[in-house]
Amino acid sequence: MNQHVIELTNISKSYGDVKAVDSISLQVKKGEVLGIIGANGAGKSTTLEIMMGIRKPDTGTVKVLGMNVDDASNEIKQKIGIQLQQTALYDRIKVKEALKLFSSYYDKKRDLQEIIETLGLQPYLNKYVKNLSGGWQQRTSLALALVNDPDIIFLDEPTTGLDPQARRDLWICINRYREEGKTILLSTHYMDEAQKHCDRIAIIRKGKLVACDQPQNLIDSYLQGAGTMEDVYLKYAVSQ
Repeated sequence: MNQHVIELTNISKSYGDVKAVDSISLQVKKGEVLGIIGANGAGKSTTLEIMMGIRKPDTGTVKVLGMNVDDASNEIKQKIGIQLQQTALYDRIKVKEALKLFSSYYDKKRDLQEIIETLGLQPYLNKYVKNLSGGWQQRTSLALALVNDPDIIFLDEPTTGLDPQARRDLWICINRYREEGKTILLSTHYMDEAQKHCDRIAIIRKGKLVACDQPQNLIDSYLQGAGTMEDVYLKYAVSQ
């Protein structure tokens, strides 16, 4: 049952003299929600982008769904969904147009009407994406990541900048797909989200993976059970 859908083995990535990712090895189980936390510049987004196949590591190997990213990049892209912090779209594209466009890129397609209903997008289909509020832009971005019915969903800080109600609503949507058995990887700065929604949390500091475990286990191990994930973050994720 613990089939690994992502396997990172000693991956490293440098930009000039800066080592963004430093010898990280990590396995992600099928159907789990894995959160990646760390300070700004710790290497979270680079690690996610390496898993997605957007960036190539300098060293190490990456397997996604049993396939080597170097050998099967196009096949892997058909089976994953990506929601970046900001999805660049044409200025004058409506929600329904964006959904149809993104759906056309994939061989496998999820029913668009089902996605629209699940995410509550029906009233916004004829609105320009750029004119939507932050919360509805994020829902639209999530919808675009789901058009190919992906096995793995990547979410890069999906709720950053949203008000508490919009954050809650988006997590309701995300958890519906979690219940289908989708594997979800996300980076977040909201420790309450990480503690509540993630099966495991990986902590990255200065490019290194310093811990990866269930939220409560991290709290028990590092704080003797007295605290929250925010306390763990402050003690172990912030550069020391």
